[in-house]
Amino acid sequence: MTPARTLWLVFAGALVIRLAYTLGLYIGIGAEAFLVEDSIPYLELGKIFASEGDLLRETDVAGQFEPEVERMPLYLIWLAVHQLVSGMSAPLFPALTQGAVDAFSCVLIARTAMLVDPRLLLPAGLFAACNPTQIIVGAMILTDSLFFFFVCLMLYGAVQWLRRPAWRWALLLGLALGLGVSTRVMLLPAAAALAVLLPLASIWLRRFRIAGIAHVLVFIAICAALQAPILARNISRYDSVQFTNQGGAYELLWLAPLVLEAVDGTPHAEGARQMYQRYKREIGGVEPDNPFERSALMSVTARNIIAELGVLATVKAWLIGGAINIFSPAAILSPPVSNLAHTGFYDMAGDTKLEKLSTFLFRNDNPAYAWVLIVSFLALLAVRAGQLFGLGHGLFRRASRETRIILILMLLWTLYILLVNGPIASAKYRLPIEPFSAICAAFAYLAWRDWMGRRAARRRAG
Repeated sequence: MTPARTLWLVFAGALVIRLAYTLGLYIGIGAEAFLVEDSIPYLELGKIFASEGDLLRETDVAGQFEPEVERMPLYLIWLAVHQLVSGMSAPLFPALTQGAVDAFSCVLIARTAMLVDPRLLLPAGLFAACNPTQIIVGAMILTDSLFFFFVCLMLYGAVQWLRRPAWRWALLLGLALGLGVSTRVMLLPAAAALAVLLPLASIWLRRFRIAGIAHVLVFIAICAALQAPILARNISRYDSVQFTNQGGAYELLWLAPLVLEAVDGTPHAEGARQMYQRYKREIGGVEPDNPFERSALMSVTARNIIAELGVLATVKAWLIGGAINIFSPAAILSPPVSNLAHTGFYDMAGDTKLEKLSTFLFRNDNPAYAWVLIVSFLALLAVRAGQLFGLGHGLFRRASRETRIILILMLLWTLYILLVNGPIASAKYRLPIEPFSAICAAFAYLAWRDWMGRRAARRRAG
C-alpha cells in the first residue's frame, strides 16, 4: 500500500471511530455528554464573541461586558464560528468537528512517524486512530482537541525542519506555534525552547547553515505576531505583559493545595479553601481591580506556601501527579463511565496521595466503576510497558543519529508537559504527549514483527 493510501486509511478509520463515538454519546446520553466543568463558560464566551465580535465576558450587570482575560482567544473564536454557522450554541456541532480535526491529527502523527522511520507509518497511524485518550477527550467541549492538533502540527514541522531545513518548514512551525499559543499559553515556553534546541540538533546532525538562524527568527516572529493583539490590549489596558490572568489562581487553588495534600493528605477542596483564606489575609481582604495584579498577588501567596512546604513535598507532588497522568485510564473520563455514581479521586479518603490512589483503584464505592477502572488500568499498564520497550528499541537498536535526536526531543517534550501539569492529575492532561506514545508503540510493533520474522526464518532453516 502506498503512503498516500495508508494516510487516507488512517484518516477514514479515525474519522469513523470518532463520529460513531460522538453520535453514540449524543443518542444515548444527550448534549450534556460533551460538557465538563469548563465547557459552559467556553460556550457562553463563544456566544458573546459571535454577537459582539470581541473577546468579552458579561459583568454582574446584565448586558454590560468587560474584556475576557482568563482564556486565550482561538478556541472561543472556534466555538463562535460554529454558533454563527448553526445559529445555536448546542455542543454537538463542535464535538463532531473536533472529531474531524482529531482525525487530521492522526494523519499528522502518522506522517511524523514516517519521517522517523517509513515502517512506522501504518502502526503509528492506527494506534492514534484507536487511541482512547484522543477519542474521549476530543469529544469534550474544551480547548484540548484543537490545541492537540497544533501540537501535532508543531512536532511535524519541527521534525521536517530538522531533516531538511527549509523556509516552508520554518513558516509551518511558526504558524503551528502561534496558533497553539493562541489556544493555550502553555505552549509559549516550548517555542522558546525550540528556538534553541532545533539549531543545536541540526549542528549535531551537521546540517546547520547560516540560513537556519533566519528560519528560527522567522518562526519566532510569526508566533509573536499572532499574539500581538492580546498582548497590546493587556499592556494598554492593564499594564501587564501577561497573556492571561490564570496563573495566580492556578498556583494558589491547584498547585499549592496539591503540594499540601502530598504533605499531610489534606483533601484538595479543603486545601484550596485554606489557601484562599490565607491570600485574603495577606492582602488585607481588599483585592485590586486589575485582574493581573490579583493574579500576581495570588502567585506570591502560593509560592510562599509551596516554599514553606518544602522541596521534598513539591517533588513528591509532581512525581505522583506525573505518574497518575501517565497511567490514568482515559476510559474513566467517558460519560458512560464517569456518570456512574462514585467518589472522585480528589474527594477520596486517605492520609497520603498513594493511599487515596490505592483506595480509588481497588476499594472504590461503585463495583462497576471499579471494574472498568482496574481492567482499563491493567490494559494501559501493558501498553506503557510495550511503549517503553519500543522507545528503547528506537533509541538503541540500529537507530540512526537522526532517529535518536528526534526521539530525545520528543522525550524532552513529554517531560515538559509533565512538569507543566505538575501534581494536577487526569488522563486528559497527557493528550499533548500522545504523538510520542504512538511512535513508541509503533517501534514496539516493529520489534515484535522483526522478532516473529527471525523466529519464522529459524524454523524454516531448521
